[in-house]
Amino acid sequence: MNINQIHFIYIDEIFARDAVMDLYLILMTARLAGLASWRASYLIAALTGGLYAALSYLPEWGFLTSAPVQCAAGIGLALLAFGREENLIRLTILFFAVSSGFAGFVLALRLCAARRPDIFHGVLYHDYFLCLAAAACVYIFSYIISAFGFRAAAGLRVSGGLARVRISILGRASECVALLDSGNTLRDGGQPVLIISPEILNLLFPPELLGIFTPERLKSPPDLAEPVMRVCPELRPRLIPYHAVGVSAGLLLTVSSDWIETGGARYLRPRVALSPTRLGGDYQALWGGGF
Repeated sequence: MNINQIHFIYIDEIFARDAVMDLYLILMTARLAGLASWRASYLIAALTGGLYAALSYLPEWGFLTSAPVQCAAGIGLALLAFGREENLIRLTILFFAVSSGFAGFVLALRLCAARRPDIFHGVLYHDYFLCLAAAACVYIFSYIISAFGFRAAAGLRVSGGLARVRISILGRASECVALLDSGNTLRDGGQPVLIISPEILNLLFPPELLGIFTPERLKSPPDLAEPVMRVCPELRPRLIPYHAVGVSAGLLLTVSSDWIETGGARYLRPRVALSPTRLGGDYQALWGGGF
């Protein structure tokens, strides 16, 4: 058996391991940035990363392990995963930070195993266990940043801040990122109204309503109230007036939700307004209440 055969026996294992690791790091980056939890571009980038890792183990492709090429490869993965996002530079930096954190946890675990072999009995030297343990550390770290970072920002009450919002409508719960808009005074019965963007409607409403919420019909809210009432009367659709820059007066269709959670607080049965157009690249909702 020659060296080339040895490499090809394990090449599929290397590809699978690194593809899974890259996908995990991309998902953690998306989580911290408040992006969509899943996109096809994430998988494409991860598979490309797995291919890069597999090729770098081949003798004739050894140059792929050099620092400049590795840096370029990281930028390339970020472009593949987040190329359509507006804040690409920030996302790339965040991806490198998450990847560095992962590598740091792996190194720390290796040092722990080397210093205390009597405790770890060499188990941490196994690559799969190292990756799993480091992934758990990164997840816990990202959760702390997401949970407490957003909550701390909420305490500052800074206009334009972002926060994660969980919404439940007709028993279907989903999560999105909302912009704290101090100029949003939209209220219904004195309670803030959450305005949601069209791209998350499929996460909150059943298929029979999605056929009604077409882009063309969303631009004419008065024409939506009667069909929604007929299909799902429990939503209690209602039109409310609003004012915006460039719009002297208009109407938005609102429906009743089960609850909305944000900043550690739960609001029971607030109204949710359907925006006729996309709201922004970094957020999918507008919230005029407190975080």
